[in-house]
Amino acid sequence: MKKNLPLILIIVCALLFSACKKGQIKNLNSIGYGTSFGMCAGYCSNTLLISDSKLTFSKSKNGQTPDTRTCSKTISEAEVNAIKDLLNSSQIANLPEVIGCPDCADGGAEWVSVNADDKQYKITYEYGKAPKELEAAVAKLKVLKDGFKDCN
Repeated sequence: MKKNLPLILIIVCALLFSACKKGQIKNLNSIGYGTSFGMCAGYCSNTLLISDSKLTFSKSKNGQTPDTRTCSKTISEAEVNAIKDLLNSSQIANLPEVIGCPDCADGGAEWVSVNADDKQYKITYEYGKAPKELEAAVAKLKVLKDGFKDCN
């Protein structure tokens, strides 16, 4: 048995370390998602913020009087964890802050921000063209944002 003890310890340690997902976010402070269009009428800028089990949605108009509207809802810890699991901090850290030409030729811009593990990331990209590293998370964030269609 004493001969097998080092081998058993090595196997247990290997299993413990392999169970951790590389790049997994541990301490999440907030997740943000938004869209904006520079040349539009009406509510052209939308922002969704997930923080402390709360969803806060705001929309505003372009121009000198933004007429911002804000609505909030609660979000379950399971929903937050589902989004968090789709965001890999090491992949996000490797993305440039700006991808493509957001809102060029009035094509619109989208962005995702993550404040976690004492770091802050914000990636802005052309509307509808999320980088593959963010596609699944963006799909879930869009569903949450669409839940605020009645926000007046």
